[in-house]
Order: sequence, then C-alpha cells, then structure tokens
Amino acid sequence: MNKGLFAILGMGFAAALITGCATTPATREVALDRAPITSKLEPQDVRRTVEKMAESLLSAPGVREAVGGNRPVLDVEPLKNRTTQHVDMVSITDSLRMQLLRSGMFRFVDKSTAGTDIEFMDAQANLGLTDQKKAIKPGQQSAAQMFLTGALTEMKTQVGRTTDQYFKFSMVLKDLRSGELLWADEQEIRKESTRPRMGF
Repeated sequence: MNKGLFAILGMGFAAALITGCATTPATREVALDRAPITSKLEPQDVRRTVEKMAESLLSAPGVREAVGGNRPVLDVEPLKNRTTQHVDMVSITDSLRMQLLRSGMFRFVDKSTAGTDIEFMDAQANLGLTDQKKAIKPGQQSAAQMFLTGALTEMKTQVGRTTDQYFKFSMVLKDLRSGELLWADEQEIRKESTRPRMGF
C-alpha cells in the first residue's frame, strides 16, 4: 500500500514539475526602427535599404527622362547574395518591386507565373470552350524594356574581441534597347560588436 501511495505522489510531483516548466514565452511588439541587437543583417536594415534604393531610383533625372510618361515594362531580377549569411533575397526583391510598382512609373511582368500562363493559353486554344477570336495566344505578352539587377556583398574584420561587419547593397538599372545604364546606386550598412570578457 505504501508503494502505491509513493507512486501516486511521484506522478503528481512530476506533473506539477512539467506544468511549471511549460510556461508561455513572453511576446511583445518590437518597433521597426529599434536599435540593432546583432552584427548581422536585421529586418530594419533591409527595410531602410529598400526604401532608400527605391527613392534614389525614382528620383534619378536619367530615369525620369528615359521613362517620360510611357511607363516602360521593368524586369526586376532577384538580388544576388554574395555574403556568408542566409538572406532571403527573393523577399527583398519583392519588397523593392512593390515600392517601384506603387510609384506608377513602371509596368511589370510576373515571370514566376509563366508556366501557368502557358497552361491557360493552351486550355483556351484546345478545350474548345473559348471564343478563339478573343483567346489570348502565346507571343502577345509584354517584353521587358528595362532591367534592374543587384547584389549584396559583405566584408568582415575581426580584431581581438571586436568584429566590424560591413554590408553593401548595389543595384544597376539598364535600358535593354540602348544598352545604357540609366541608374546605379549603393547603400552601405556597417555594424560593430564586441564580445564580453570571460571571467567571474
């Protein structure tokens, strides 16, 4: 009987211990422009860089002159990651494209849906459910007139306990018809972190 009592008490103590440890983590909203907490690239760094790049491109005299009121089709290639860090370059590129799209200066073609577009066109042509005079046929989609590309690079220097981390976003806008570079810019991010001294 004593063994049964000890077993019940033991299970109750284990349950209480597990319940006490399984606490919900504290969650709070963080400001977009908070102070940096690491020497790595952080969300606020990316957001500010995208905003500055878009503002620089849209206000460049050469770009405004080339665009005029024609709203050319712009192809934005995913930025290349030339750093040692894992950075979601597709997401950064999407944010930049969204900033430029909101300006109303450019038109865009979504190449990521090219395969789906072809399937729709084939279905319209082959299923016999669509008026063939109104069906969209391959070869009628808009072609890019300008091309935007860029890269993220880094340089890291470590002296003793201090790490100096330098990032650079660079981008170039090219007119595909003339081959001219209409705009180029770069944004730099530099961070420094110092490891604490080991000791008691």
